[in-house]
Amino acid sequence: MVFGIRKTTALTVPLMLALAACGGAEQADLPGGGGGGGGDTQQLTVLMPAPSIIQYHPWHIAEELGYFEEEGVSVEIVAGDGSSSIIQQLLAGNADVAAPSAGATMLAASTGRDLMSVYQYMYNNVFTLAAPEGGGVTSVEDLKDKSVGVSDLAGGEVPLVRAALGQAGLADGTDVTITPVGEGGALTVEALRTEQVQAYSSSLFDVALVEAAGYPMVDILPEELQAFPANAVTTTPEIMEEKGDAIVGMMRAVAKAILFADTNPEAAQAIGAKYAPEEFEDPNVVKFGWEAVDKIRAVPETVANDPRGSFDEDAYATYAEFLSQGTEEEGALQGEVDLEALLNEEWIEEINDFDEAAVIEQAETYEVQE
Repeated sequence: MVFGIRKTTALTVPLMLALAACGGAEQADLPGGGGGGGGDTQQLTVLMPAPSIIQYHPWHIAEELGYFEEEGVSVEIVAGDGSSSIIQQLLAGNADVAAPSAGATMLAASTGRDLMSVYQYMYNNVFTLAAPEGGGVTSVEDLKDKSVGVSDLAGGEVPLVRAALGQAGLADGTDVTITPVGEGGALTVEALRTEQVQAYSSSLFDVALVEAAGYPMVDILPEELQAFPANAVTTTPEIMEEKGDAIVGMMRAVAKAILFADTNPEAAQAIGAKYAPEEFEDPNVVKFGWEAVDKIRAVPETVANDPRGSFDEDAYATYAEFLSQGTEEEGALQGEVDLEALLNEEWIEEINDFDEAAVIEQAETYEVQE
């Protein structure tokens, strides 16, 4: 499995959240801010790789605050089982937009699939390598003659672990053992507690679950491997030509919601809890999960002065080079990826064309309704 396409949450049951039912059904006469012609509401179906409100909260905030309505769009979110599966559904015509990982998107593009990413949602590597705090492992080099836990041997983090080991002059199976220990649950914690493994690699959200269970972890992943891009909002050129105005309107609403959440995280979490109360029951899960999202969505210095959602093309090029290593069976790219065609910033400025001061004021004065 290619690095980056495993589902990124411990939740495994597909979940459909029909946001249109939460007020969208009566939007037919709304003024379209790019959503549809003649004032009609444009319907869009968006695929997420995992059923997690915490990871994809801006879409739900945009619904709750009426941002979609203002843009004349009605959005249905459908959660799939990983990035590769939602790309397949997108290409099959079963959705308009998806938010897959960069690795899965480039893998599909390397096989000749015609995809177009229009907005970078998550900027930084969703996978990490961490060790228990105070356990004596503070670098990859410290893993010699030790064992690293992973979610499973087919997990998207495994190529990352092997790359990190290789940079440190270590090899899987010779110097270090890679052991499957689950996705951040009780099995993972027990493996760390009993020192069956001395480090753990999985998604930041799985590591967050370990920390939420009271087991603090320290990142030991080299900085250059943390800089790989993550999930981007992706569609096809044909869909963009047909529904581009609506997609831009949806993303403008999402961009507002991102700014709202960054300004008032407490309000954003309260809104998220309305859509998935069970995901917000444990304060520790929310705390560490939200911190993981903030880390992944943090805009790197390389594009800090560009409009939000811009692509770090150098990071993509480095990632593509990394994914080109190894065999097809190991998840390597199957051909060249035309990053100029894949990463399209044509609509970024239009997406960011809104009154930021008004959104910030709304966030600062927002009162959560019980």
